[in-house]
Amino acid sequence: MKNTKIKADNLNVHYGEKQALFDVSMYMEEKEVTALIGPSGCGKSTLLRMIAGLEQITKGDILIDEQVVNN
Repeated sequence: MKNTKIKADNLNVHYGEKQALFDVSMYMEEKEVTALIGPSGCGKSTLLRMIAGLEQITKGDILIDEQVVNN
């Protein structure tokens, strides 16, 4: 049975002139526990919304099992 892998590769998000995320990359495998820690406004929720497909990505890719899913 194959484990699911999620990879975020150089994600960037702009809201007008404001850049919410800059070149964020991460890798997660199925059954891993991953925590996003940071101050308010640093982009934690934006990153999760991008992975869930609820947020438009300005630049970069999200891959599930090596297949790009954000196009």
